[in-house]
Amino acid sequence: MFRLNKAKRLGQLLVDFLLRRKKVRGAPFRLWIETASCCNLRCVMCPNKELAADKKGLLSLDLFKKIIDQCRFFTSDVYLHHRGEPLLNPALFDMIAYAAQAGLKTRFHTNGTLLNQDKARRLLAAGPDLVSFSFDGFCKEIYETIRVGAVFETTLANIVHFANLRRISKLKKPYIVIEKIRFKTPAAEVNQRQVIETTRRLLDVGVDEIIEKEEYAWADESAPATAAPRPGTVCTFPWYAVVICADGTVTPCPQDFGACMKLGNVNSAALLEIWNGAAYQSLRKNLAADLQSLALCQKCDRLCRRTVAGIPVQYMTTFLIDHMLGYGKLRKLLGTQERN
Repeated sequence: MFRLNKAKRLGQLLVDFLLRRKKVRGAPFRLWIETASCCNLRCVMCPNKELAADKKGLLSLDLFKKIIDQCRFFTSDVYLHHRGEPLLNPALFDMIAYAAQAGLKTRFHTNGTLLNQDKARRLLAAGPDLVSFSFDGFCKEIYETIRVGAVFETTLANIVHFANLRRISKLKKPYIVIEKIRFKTPAAEVNQRQVIETTRRLLDVGVDEIIEKEEYAWADESAPATAAPRPGTVCTFPWYAVVICADGTVTPCPQDFGACMKLGNVNSAALLEIWNGAAYQSLRKNLAADLQSLALCQKCDRLCRRTVAGIPVQYMTTFLIDHMLGYGKLRKLLGTQERN
């Protein structure tokens, strides 16, 4: 019954998207709740290091609980990351547990550098459904060139300990994913022997998946467009998901790294009020009929990718696997592929 209801809600959102309705009948199905907008690293490809100081901070536990209390009856899963490193927030473990008690699936992405033994135990006790680690290169020289401020051996040991602790504790979750970026211009020569050894070590301790992602292209109003949007393509995000920054600002999607497209703030308005408010309706209207009026959106490479019914193929399969199969043996068999 639960999966049938979920499929019904997804179908409703899909119809609203296909009809380009400004006012959506359903509520946001997925949330990005930014637990931290600050980071302890200065990775070469990440815009976080250029964020203004007043945009860097931590989400309060009180605001998180306020959001969860509002969305627990309509949201399916919650991403607990966006622009920063979630493990910088000491309340992260309480946030995961609170969302789980509300019946929501939680997942987050981390660089893994801060996941010491104490935090590993606390994280497993909190019970996230999926944890993914950024671990580029799989060899020391490449990793430390890219992840500036990190030490290869320390991060690898943190991930290995976490996966091994999950295994010896006989826990089924979190589902553990390692993500490494396939850079267009490699940072250094690959040490193939070390890559093989690292891969074997991660799989031996029970990591569920190792995936490669293409280098991320962040949307930037000032940057030249890399390609023309596909005719008829409209971004799906404003019809099914919401991003909430650490200060409560609501933005339409994770591509808006600078939080330029402000649609409301959950400190002063209810999430559903924002979801179908004037700013959101205007955005949906312009995405469908006047893309040129949206300086950020018209530069986004998501609109240049191959789609089915206007939905990016690259993410559609994984999204359906997330919500129809969850995280387990079938997920491992089918694979995560790439996701945001």
